[in-house]
Amino acid sequence: MARSIAMLDRLEDRAELGLSDWHLCVLLDDVQPLDPQGMNQRDLAGDTPLDMAYRLNRSCLIDTLELLGARGNPQIRGWAGRGSFMPHDKYIHLPARYGNVKTLQARYRLGASLNRDGLGNTPLHWLLVNGHLKAARYFIDRYVTFGLDLGAKNHQGNTVRNIALLNGHHALAQQLLTAEIDNCIRALRLWREMGLNHA
Repeated sequence: MARSIAMLDRLEDRAELGLSDWHLCVLLDDVQPLDPQGMNQRDLAGDTPLDMAYRLNRSCLIDTLELLGARGNPQIRGWAGRGSFMPHDKYIHLPARYGNVKTLQARYRLGASLNRDGLGNTPLHWLLVNGHLKAARYFIDRYVTFGLDLGAKNHQGNTVRNIALLNGHHALAQQLLTAEIDNCIRALRLWREMGLNHA
C-alpha cells in the first residue's frame, strides 16, 4: 500500500482527475472526511464517491454516504463485474480450487479466459477460499496481465478483497487494496490522456 499512498501523495493533478476527499476516502477504504463538500463530485470517469464505493464494494462507506444523502447510480451496486459466467467451467476453476498456478497460466496462454463460474467466483475467489495464498499473491501481482477484474462480485456480493478479509488474510487484503488503488488511478490517468471528461 505504501507505493499507492506515495502515488496519491505525489498526485499534483488530483483536481484534474476529479478526486475529492470523499473519492480518496473510498479508494483508500479509510476514515471519511467531516466536510460533506465533494460528496457528490464526479471524477473524470463520471463516478461520484458513492458510485466508486458501489464498484469497490465498500459496505460501510456505502451506508455512510447513503445516510448523508450522497448521489450514486444504484445499478452500479448490483453490477457483478466484467466477464461471463461459465456454469460448468471446470477447465479453469478446478486448477484454481487446487492452487495450480502453472495449469492456470498454461490454460490462459492457450486462450482460456479466467472467467467466473456459475456462482460468480473468479479463479482468484477460489484461490483465496481454499487458502492458496501464494498462488493468490502471484495472480494479484499480475492482475493486469491476466485480465482479472478485482472488483468482480460473486453471487453473495463478495469481491476478492471481501473474501480475503472474511478469511483473515489481511496482508492479501492490503495487497488487493493497493491493486485497486493503482487500477483506479491508472484508469483515471488514461481518461485524462485521452481527453475524456465525464464529470
